[in-house]
Amino acid sequence: MKKPYSVPVAVVVFNRVRLAEKIVKCLEQIEPQTIFVISDGARKNVPGEAEKVKQVRALFDRLSWNCEVYREYAEENMGCDSRVPTGISRVFEHVDRAVILEDDCIPSMDFFPYAEEMLKKYEDHPEVMMVAGSNLMKEYAIPYSFCFTARTYTWGWATWKRAWDHYCGDESEWKRIQKDGTLSKIYSLRTRYYVKRELNYYIKRGTCPWDYLWWISCMGAGGLCAVPRVNLITNEGFGEDATHTQKKGNYQGDVLPMEFPLCFPEQVKRDLEFDRHDSGLNPPWKIVRAFRKLRRLLLFTGS
Repeated sequence: MKKPYSVPVAVVVFNRVRLAEKIVKCLEQIEPQTIFVISDGARKNVPGEAEKVKQVRALFDRLSWNCEVYREYAEENMGCDSRVPTGISRVFEHVDRAVILEDDCIPSMDFFPYAEEMLKKYEDHPEVMMVAGSNLMKEYAIPYSFCFTARTYTWGWATWKRAWDHYCGDESEWKRIQKDGTLSKIYSLRTRYYVKRELNYYIKRGTCPWDYLWWISCMGAGGLCAVPRVNLITNEGFGEDATHTQKKGNYQGDVLPMEFPLCFPEQVKRDLEFDRHDSGLNPPWKIVRAFRKLRRLLLFTGS
């Protein structure tokens, strides 16, 4: 007989019926004992959206296995960057750890035992604040089953209440870690240039995404994110109906099998080499980009 999954699973859904159906089919394979459904309300100015939201919520009224379902449903539209963190906060009013899946983040079956074991292994390590399921940096070979990084990756992840308690939903923490030198201790000058540019872009407009605020919160607490050696999550939410990921770009989200038993590093220590391979954290300086553009132009005109 299949053993039900003991870690509570929080599912963030909205109006995408097809993706919600895929998440439900995925969960059917592990039969979690406890599910939290975080659902935003329909936007009044979008025709037909209320019916789609209703259809998505109805999927969790007819699950094929016995489990406890907590429904965190908004009556009116709150927006993704409010609905997700408030929903997660509600989850941790009931449990001390959880797997968190947005409707477009489809996990491999290896993700679930990986997350379960990691949550147990590092439950008493306050510096470990989350367990990521995605890893898109194929060019860097992690020597263990995972590594620790200062950046957060929330395409399928898991965390503890003691970590989420650090979540700061406004810009106050961002101001503090810049002023007191915390940011300088985490990232080099080059990386800080990118981080400040990226985060300030949203903060100055008052629209900082919830996952960036989580990243800021983790930096402020000196927290680390565990990233798996192989990618365990496929993001299928790219498109016009997405909130933050309309364009797919060069994204390749193929999943690979995780080897068990897991191979653990001897110490909880940040892998600086992993961060150096993160092209998102280390974009080339403008002068380098200009030189590369000029070089391509010269090669083109000379051919």
